[in-house]
Amino acid sequence: MEKISFQPLIAELSEKSTLYNRWYNESEMKYGNLPAHAITSWMVEVVEPIVKETAALNSAPEKIHEIVKALYQESLKLIGNGSAIRYKDEYKEAWLLMAQMPNLVVKFPVKVISLLNDVLFNLHIYAPEKTIDWCNLIKLSSSEIKTIEDFKIAGRIYAWRCGLAHLRIRLNTDFKELSENLQEIVSNAISSDKSSIQLFKNPWADEKPKFEGVQGGFKDTDGFFENPPRLAKIDGNIFVTDSKSSYALFADQFGKVLVPANSVDASLILSNSNRLDNLEKWLGKGNEKIDTKKISSFATTENTLVLTLQNSYFLYLFSLGNA
Repeated sequence: MEKISFQPLIAELSEKSTLYNRWYNESEMKYGNLPAHAITSWMVEVVEPIVKETAALNSAPEKIHEIVKALYQESLKLIGNGSAIRYKDEYKEAWLLMAQMPNLVVKFPVKVISLLNDVLFNLHIYAPEKTIDWCNLIKLSSSEIKTIEDFKIAGRIYAWRCGLAHLRIRLNTDFKELSENLQEIVSNAISSDKSSIQLFKNPWADEKPKFEGVQGGFKDTDGFFENPPRLAKIDGNIFVTDSKSSYALFADQFGKVLVPANSVDASLILSNSNRLDNLEKWLGKGNEKIDTKKISSFATTENTLVLTLQNSYFLYLFSLGNA
């Protein structure tokens, strides 16, 4: 810890060294040997800047202890399970957001850390390449994020913008809960000149039907399906199964997500699956390249058509235009 220069942090770690050593030893019992260099660099590069900013708001020793304890214990978890080593840049960038929002950390250190780690976990599942983008979007809003609810809502909206399509259905309601200033910042950050209703209701940018890409793939190559999947629309939602696993499909202009639907039995999806004989009704003329005889199932919502093809492990998505 000799590289730490912020005196209140040095004092906290020195005066309560027995306590911090105990937590370190407990983590080693749980995770095995913890690399000392990783802990040292994390404390200097990540924890110290956060503590500096929070101490500027509240330098009471008991508050510093509360914050450092939360940061230290969670740091040991992230280093122990490998997250802060394997994804160091992403976790470092995300955790340093706390230095941008010290008012929240002072009030709710454990809660803020938990929310950050939850977002990182979901981004790693659904849009791992977008983690830094999400952090940059939060930075643009940090000066106007005053409450935990602000952070939750802005975080969800930006996670949706980064590809988590399943979050869109609740965002119009969420957006209205933000202050006018934060609404304006969020709208500008996601480059939208549309009203919130238009932004969150309409999944696709174009008003004409067009191909929107694929989702799925064979499981052994980081896909989802062990067998060619089949689709069905059930209670207004699109579900897909390979007879072993079931998923709900969410898709829009920013991303495509398959969320595990363990409560939906594969047999229910298969029994509601339908074939499609004519694409013209949905996509208009000019889609003759698609052989309808090879379509094994389809499902539609107001805005989206999804197909599966025989012997294919992918879902094929088409936007139907916005009303």
